[in-house]
Amino acid sequence: MFFANPMYLWALLGLAIPVVIHLWSKSEGKTIKVGSISLLQKSETTQSNRLHLNEWILLFLRMLAVTLLVFILAEPLAKTKTKKKDLVYLVEPDLIKISSFKSVFDSLTENREVKLLQKDFATYNPEDSLAKIGVVNYWQLVQDFKQLDADSIVVYSQSLVKGLKGKRPEINENVNWITIDSSSTFEEVLQLRQLQDSVEVLKVHSNNDKLYFSKEFLTSNEVQDLTEGVVVIPTDTIHIVVSAIDSLAAQIPYFKASLKALSSYLEQPITFKEVENDAEIDLDTDVLIWLQPNSPPEFEGVTLFYNPDAFATHLIERIDSKKYTLTQRITRKNAVANHLPEQLLPLLNLHPELEVEIDKYDNRVSSSEGIQPLKIDSDNQTDKASIISFTPWFWLALVLVLIVERILSRIQNQ
Repeated sequence: MFFANPMYLWALLGLAIPVVIHLWSKSEGKTIKVGSISLLQKSETTQSNRLHLNEWILLFLRMLAVTLLVFILAEPLAKTKTKKKDLVYLVEPDLIKISSFKSVFDSLTENREVKLLQKDFATYNPEDSLAKIGVVNYWQLVQDFKQLDADSIVVYSQSLVKGLKGKRPEINENVNWITIDSSSTFEEVLQLRQLQDSVEVLKVHSNNDKLYFSKEFLTSNEVQDLTEGVVVIPTDTIHIVVSAIDSLAAQIPYFKASLKALSSYLEQPITFKEVENDAEIDLDTDVLIWLQPNSPPEFEGVTLFYNPDAFATHLIERIDSKKYTLTQRITRKNAVANHLPEQLLPLLNLHPELEVEIDKYDNRVSSSEGIQPLKIDSDNQTDKASIISFTPWFWLALVLVLIVERILSRIQNQ
């Protein structure tokens, strides 16, 4: 036990006060001369001894009350040394199903209990079925490692890049992160799109290092083997409407030329229509280019509107999946320098399902160093949970002592 304010312990010198009061009350009584003592009753020795004992008990209680009050001012504390687990193993559930990891996992479970790298860090039980938990958010789980109460933690995981979200966490625990590469290189056909005289084949390629898409054009006969499970979709015409005021009407030729180039390159039919107001917008419009001073109308398709921004890095900036802004007026120079057709390509939304497919097929793996959380120097950290305060108990003891002292004083008639 130690004290937060040890300077108050000097107040223990106040214990001399009850002793002085006790000795002062022991002054000799006055001698009274009487003619005869025959009528005086002799006091009982037992009663006198009890009164004498009560005086000593009162003295002890008063000294104890002073001591308790001093200790309360000094704030007594104690450190508890909780025994932590020396080592805890955490294994990502999906790794247990991989045959190449089975021998390593069996050796871990022989001598120690193994916990699962998931929200509640449940202990692995071979009799329990493992539920599919989807993408593991590694860094979010790292922040809960303190619940394991371990000196060291060894983590086995796939360390997928898509599981690294947010800021790299800082923790006190010693963590050794081991990446098990369970991914394999594969490619899969995502989409077949019918063009005029060929079929566009969109493929996804994934391995532990990168995820990318490729596109090739084959004849209808060449894609017969690829059509199993993949529907050949027809090429729909993309309808684009532009509305511009006089000062921004000069931008229209740049859009028209860029979209014409995209239509030729993609073999995608694109129509381009100029309107004066939102009342002329057709229901089948896919993209609205709004170059007006007022806000664009509510529209289900994709909208590009003029919003000058001197700090923007691109001619066209994305707000969300259906809203884009033109950040400056287009000139011949910046149209070429900024590759205007390429910046218009996302507005056409040719493959809306790709964002979903990226998460589905993304098997890129982070290195053990890339996923490792930051270690905080534990010497500079205060473990508040290991300190216990005795002050409430001393207050309780002081109240009880004062109650007993008052009751005994009343009996003693003091």
